Amino acid sequence: MKKVIALLVAITAISCGDKKNSYNDIRSSVIEVITSPVYESSNDNTDLVFADYLGDVKPDSVSFGEGIVVREGLHTDLALTFEMEDVEDKMYAPFVSHITLWTDGIRNDIPVYKSTSKTFPIYYYGDANNENVQLKGEFTNWAPVDLEKEGNKLVYYATVPQGKFQYIFMKDGQEERMTGQENDIVSNGMGGFNRIIDNSSKATPAQLSYGEILDEGFTFTTSGDLDNVLVLYENQLVETTKQGNTYTVNLPEKDFSNRTATTQLVRVYASDKNGRTNDLLIPVQNGQVVKDPSQLARNDFHNQVLYFMMVDRFLDGDPSNTKPVDDPEILPQANYKGGDLAGVLQKINDGYFEQLGINTIWLSPITQNPEGAYGLWPEPRTKFSGYHGYWPVSSTKVDYRFGDEKVLKELIDAAHKRDMNVILDYVANHVHEEHPVYKKHPEWATNLYLPDGSLNTERWDDQRLTTWFDTFMPTLNLEDPEVTNVMVDSALHWVTNYKLDGFRHDATKHVPEIYWRTLTKKIREQTDRPIYQIGETYGSYDLIRSYVSTGMLDGQFDFNQYDAAVSAFAKADNDYSNLTETLLKGLEYYGHHHLMGNISGNQDRARFISYASGDVKFDEDAKAAGWTRDIGMSDESAYDRLGMLQAFNMTIPGVPVIYYGDEYGSIGANDPDNRRMMKFDNLSQRENQLRELVTQLVKMRRNSMSLLYGTTEVVVENGGLLGIKRSYFNEETIVFYNENAVMLNIAGKAQFENQEVTTLNTLESDTNYQVKARNFAIIQTKNKEK
Repeated sequence: MKKVIALLVAITAISCGDKKNSYNDIRSSVIEVITSPVYESSNDNTDLVFADYLGDVKPDSVSFGEGIVVREGLHTDLALTFEMEDVEDKMYAPFVSHITLWTDGIRNDIPVYKSTSKTFPIYYYGDANNENVQLKGEFTNWAPVDLEKEGNKLVYYATVPQGKFQYIFMKDGQEERMTGQENDIVSNGMGGFNRIIDNSSKATPAQLSYGEILDEGFTFTTSGDLDNVLVLYENQLVETTKQGNTYTVNLPEKDFSNRTATTQLVRVYASDKNGRTNDLLIPVQNGQVVKDPSQLARNDFHNQVLYFMMVDRFLDGDPSNTKPVDDPEILPQANYKGGDLAGVLQKINDGYFEQLGINTIWLSPITQNPEGAYGLWPEPRTKFSGYHGYWPVSSTKVDYRFGDEKVLKELIDAAHKRDMNVILDYVANHVHEEHPVYKKHPEWATNLYLPDGSLNTERWDDQRLTTWFDTFMPTLNLEDPEVTNVMVDSALHWVTNYKLDGFRHDATKHVPEIYWRTLTKKIREQTDRPIYQIGETYGSYDLIRSYVSTGMLDGQFDFNQYDAAVSAFAKADNDYSNLTETLLKGLEYYGHHHLMGNISGNQDRARFISYASGDVKFDEDAKAAGWTRDIGMSDESAYDRLGMLQAFNMTIPGVPVIYYGDEYGSIGANDPDNRRMMKFDNLSQRENQLRELVTQLVKMRRNSMSLLYGTTEVVVENGGLLGIKRSYFNEETIVFYNENAVMLNIAGKAQFENQEVTTLNTLESDTNYQVKARNFAIIQTKNKEK
């Protein structure tokens, strides 16, 4: 029997259990965006904010799946606080359950995940009385924390979810140095080692697989017995029938006439006594399962391939607005180069992005930046202009050096005519000191100096929500609702005055949740189209995920995944263990069909290819390297390894993101060397080959249902061989990575020199797509017999 709570302001209370015939109600959920799972907090108190799902609508009542208990006295007309407890007949709380918000008799279902977190003591056995020891790790956002004294030992109690997590001790502010012979350590990817805390599952949950497509639904199978199954059709539970290990889903008739999207989503969540299974995601149109990617629209978020360019460094399409800051203290690398919106528009019209297969263009910030020189780099001495766009002096005006309102609208229209999205990089956390908001309201900024007198700049973790990026860039106190509302309205300007399709949000972790909730709510109220929002957060998995939910962002860039991929592919050491662990941890954390961004690089990192070629060292200051020497190309095998990274991003769950120039292998150390002018012509043979390969990979992804919506399975990872399989009903794609030359036997075996994988049954029917390169191979099978 389901537990039911009537809200304090509820108009009508409901009895125990779901409303009669609610599963067959033709009315669709009033929530028009996907209700992402709510993760139970590790402290047993988890909040569910109704406005995240219903806006200003209040639910009539709320009902709960098994295992969910509302904290007494902690429910109002705005939110409720709950925890998950053991179910009597199972002696444990189910790992998957749900909460239903009822509105006018319509069910609106939200999946809920039980916490897998445990607390572990981490001991330091040195001299507890005389040593200044701290600890930092993934679970502290890599910020140093103090240990407690416990007898003659020092201890830190770490609460971590399922998986393995890295940490390291610090003595007198210096990281400990390990030889590599210690127990329970792993390479940090930078020439050193980190310690490991292991909260891995002791038993593997059952796995779900796609079954068959039916006339009005589908089947799915499980590898073991399940104790709880949720099938949601656009946020509403639907019934299933079970025979053996096969479940059948018949989709009920629903009225989606109020929806702007043409594609609806069916999600399958399940659990057994060992934990959550993988989840399934099935796109549906007109009540039929989508079989062909050509049916998908550009605003089906899983179908996106992003291309990020720094506008000033892309193409100068209008020389009349090329106006570098006239200050001799700025070296050319740190000044405006002339790239503009007209240049981006020119390349849209030339078909550059279409030829590459891109369907989403991400523009760096284009708001007005200052006229003067700011900041300082010591050697060689230089100040900087705001060519990058991240120092706004206006939050709504287009910088004249990039163009104007007219050319921006032309750019968006041209992209839409070619079935491409345009998303904008937007800065909310801070403004430049010349911004009118700061001049008028200096009290809206956080304090530049802390109570101890120290400067509150670049305190990324211990002062996460207040730190300034520099002394001329005030951070706004967005925890103040007045400040948040003003800055949200500025952001809304870009999606209400322009037909933009989304935002990339800068410095997400430095902005409080009230801002993201307010912005997302207003976007849904004031726009008539899907708006994709992706954030930038460096930090722990918990911190990153805390901003990804129905009421806030759709995804964030997965920097943890990128770091593991750089280490695995750029080093060419035939070790994919950490990459595999990170991939699986990401699926566990963000979901098996998440919308996290998988990047090839970005404006704040040295170019991958320059690490791979050895021209930038892993253990050096990459920014200093770019200023003090010319970074060239000393090992052309780096093009092959960048191809591996691109193949990896294009074949795993998430949204692939190409940083401009990575399609051909632009070289460079860190900022600003990683922001060289884009090249379109006079590419070398290797650069042309890489661009052709990336084009092939992008088009393969966009034409593959298994790569867009498939399950993910690591079929082999040992001896320098990594194999990943993606499956969607009768389509299967397998990707193999190996530093040595790849030999594929079409009879059904994959050979990597003397290694054979014979248990994959990769080619039971016609193979109609293959991609082969020096270091990887992709086999795709369509119309595969089950």
